[in-house]
Amino acid sequence: MARAPIRIVTQEEIAGGLKEPPAFRLAKAVSVFADRASRFEVLAAQGAGEPAFLQLMAKLAHAQQSALQAHAMPPPPAAQHLERCARHGLPPLGTDAPLGGAWRDGLKHITDALRADVPPTVRQTLVLLDNMNAAALDTQASRLLSLDYPALDAPLAPFIGAALQVHWVKCATTLGESAFKKLDVPTVCPVCGSPPLASVLHIDAPVPGTRYLHCVLCASAWHMVRGTCSQCEMQDKLAYYHVEGGGEAVRGEACDECKGYIKSFNQEKDPQVDPVADDLASLSLDILMDESGYQRASPNFLFVPGQG
Repeated sequence: MARAPIRIVTQEEIAGGLKEPPAFRLAKAVSVFADRASRFEVLAAQGAGEPAFLQLMAKLAHAQQSALQAHAMPPPPAAQHLERCARHGLPPLGTDAPLGGAWRDGLKHITDALRADVPPTVRQTLVLLDNMNAAALDTQASRLLSLDYPALDAPLAPFIGAALQVHWVKCATTLGESAFKKLDVPTVCPVCGSPPLASVLHIDAPVPGTRYLHCVLCASAWHMVRGTCSQCEMQDKLAYYHVEGGGEAVRGEACDECKGYIKSFNQEKDPQVDPVADDLASLSLDILMDESGYQRASPNFLFVPGQG
């Protein structure tokens, strides 16, 4: 592992007096999972990570896009709920509300789409999911949303996580950006309150290189100034690591204060990086970060830690 010496340039320096970047962005419902599937396919063809696993994830992402297109329009939250969230700085689509049945419809769509084109062991998992009752599925979903990994049935988690992502993307994009406000707590998603999966330096922002955190659940992105820890919010405590020979588009963004890390993806180095796909293609970086004494602070709902 190489520790890259870096000077943190403040957002103010980058912007040169320009207005603050947009506070957040919703996922593009028409292509979010299809784009991810394409990235998985490219990474698998390049031999990154475990190509067979990435190919399976590409099929899962294609199934997610299909499920999203077929997903029923969710009823909007009550106006009083939206007003209360805006007043108190709460995410309108928080994961603490009771789960409805719509997410399970998405899961059924995904399992149906995958069953004919996956290895036998995966097919067995899909059959198991199909045979589980609603209460058992909701229990597994609640455990995943609360990051209760020890209580999860690990083989089920990627498919349950994929269905939850479909549901929350549908809910968020149906409401539209005007329903959401910047939160006082910048370490969680302003849409659903979930943790960030990764940090991404965008080239399509008003100021190229603007940093956004990407939600693990609803795929929304929210702005956080560069040089600020995504966990403890300390500034100027970040160090950046990369695997030697692995390119500069993917780095470990580690905080020397809280000893947590997330991955940072740089679109200026590779415009096609996807936080979910490139995370799963760079698990060797997680091993090296762990050996360097840092704890991963960002979940990926398509992968259970310790399973691989």
